[in-house]
Amino acid sequence: MLTLTRTLAGLSGDGAARLRGLLLRQLIRMPHGRPGEFVVLHLFLVPPEPGGSRYALYEVAQPLVDEPLPQVQGRALSEQQSAHGDPRLVPGADQGWREADPGRRGVYLGTGARFTGSRPGITGTTIARLVDHTAVMFVLDEGHQPVFLQSSKELVVAGERLPPSPDIPALGKPPFLLIDSLVAYLRNAG
Repeated sequence: MLTLTRTLAGLSGDGAARLRGLLLRQLIRMPHGRPGEFVVLHLFLVPPEPGGSRYALYEVAQPLVDEPLPQVQGRALSEQQSAHGDPRLVPGADQGWREADPGRRGVYLGTGARFTGSRPGITGTTIARLVDHTAVMFVLDEGHQPVFLQSSKELVVAGERLPPSPDIPALGKPPFLLIDSLVAYLRNAG
């Protein structure tokens, strides 16, 4: 499985910030699940067909068990190892990728977790770790607009430069620990 690690490392600071901003905008636009749902998702970018110009972003949801973090983390990593480091091949994983990327040309971007909203006015919260170590956290309102957005690295979104946040509240907590372990494994599995 290919990752975007080398590509991001080879971009200028401004180029990487613009790419991260584009990825974030696409991630914000993606559909969210049912209220109260927690999903771990793996992000992929499909390059355009020869002669084309449109990239496609899709996510693959990996099923989790409702257990303490060490067991969830161990099982999730074991499933990745059994699938040879390709989240698309994990038993029980969302198979929607087959339509978006039937040739499995998608390049791995990172892993995230989505918590759908149960509070009035909030659609959900998403945290993610990209392959370039960028940590992102955002909260969407009912209009699907970010009411809170933080990134550990600079982003350029719709021409606006967003500086990195010195402290992302979810870092070091269980959901980020889980996705960080998965990203570390998947960055090196390909």
